[in-house]
Amino acid sequence: MEPKDLKTVHRLLTSPAVLMVLIFDQPQDYLTVWTKMFQNFTLDNEGEENNTGHSIHDLITETVPTAPAAKRNETQDSFQEEKTLLILFYISLPFLVFGLFSNGAVFWFLCCRIKKTKYTVYVLNLAIADFTLLFSHIILFFNSLVAWEDYDWKLNFYLAIYILACFGYNTSFFLLTAISVERYVGTFFPLCYHFKRPKHLSTIMCAVLWALSCIMIGLDYICWKEYQNSTGIYPANIVVATVLMLFLPVMVFCSFSLFIKISRYPKSKSPARFYRTVIITVILFLIFAVPHKILSLMEYMQPTVDINWDIIHSFSLLNIINSSLNPIVYFFVGRQKQRHFKEPLHVVIYRSCNDEALDPISSKQATHSH
Repeated sequence: MEPKDLKTVHRLLTSPAVLMVLIFDQPQDYLTVWTKMFQNFTLDNEGEENNTGHSIHDLITETVPTAPAAKRNETQDSFQEEKTLLILFYISLPFLVFGLFSNGAVFWFLCCRIKKTKYTVYVLNLAIADFTLLFSHIILFFNSLVAWEDYDWKLNFYLAIYILACFGYNTSFFLLTAISVERYVGTFFPLCYHFKRPKHLSTIMCAVLWALSCIMIGLDYICWKEYQNSTGIYPANIVVATVLMLFLPVMVFCSFSLFIKISRYPKSKSPARFYRTVIITVILFLIFAVPHKILSLMEYMQPTVDINWDIIHSFSLLNIINSSLNPIVYFFVGRQKQRHFKEPLHVVIYRSCNDEALDPISSKQATHSH
């Protein structure tokens, strides 16, 4: 073989594209190509080259025909998913930032400026749950965009933040159900509600719901582990689905009943603003947050179903929008349209959480009594 031929073979087999395909995908075939190459090149008596086999390109294609194509498709799918995730991140980033600041402001007002009532306790805990959900999502997005050297550490970190996000979501879901039920009982059974309601029911109920959310997270983790290891339906999956299917119809029924109730109010008599706060918040939750949980239930009950990741990311975006919109609901429900002067923000928030029909609320009424 002449030096120019050796240079040609060496140039082809040491090119970056061929090296990446052969060495990283199928290193044993790299040696096979070299062996076949020199077996198929012989020298005649005059020192000229006789090609008795395939060309270099044919040998390479013959040796590794399918693996590079599969790898290329997998890389393209991964790139497309990362591109979709990046687009959704930029879309959701304004909602995340706004939701974190607005829910943080609601939390601060309810803790430090607004007088505690049975419903402000619920709204305070709801703001904490929404803040937790939004904070978890922004960490998850940044975690997806960062290249980690330790894959196991990244997976564990992702799992921890995902559990925190589910914790906020479940608590928000349970709190909205509790608010709807309590407002329903107070409306349709006023005497029983007024005389038999425990004084600290809101605080006790919030503590119970946070604890229930912790239990659900434990079951959620068990479901995830079983989903990873098998395709069957386990009791933990059934428990998670049952709890969610019990809470969701109750929340819908109570909210729909409240909507029918306030729609029958005479125009001269305005219902308590908290009716509207509850109904609007529940409607937004059903539109934006419930699809994400239904998708999770589908994964639990039908583990073999292959769900498109674009759908999962899109539903996560809707979930983020829902948690970001709640403070806006408090503001628009609580503000007074006919007043031309600016009211303190804590008065507006207090009015949206007030269960009395009296709209004129002074700053002194809404503020902590010292």
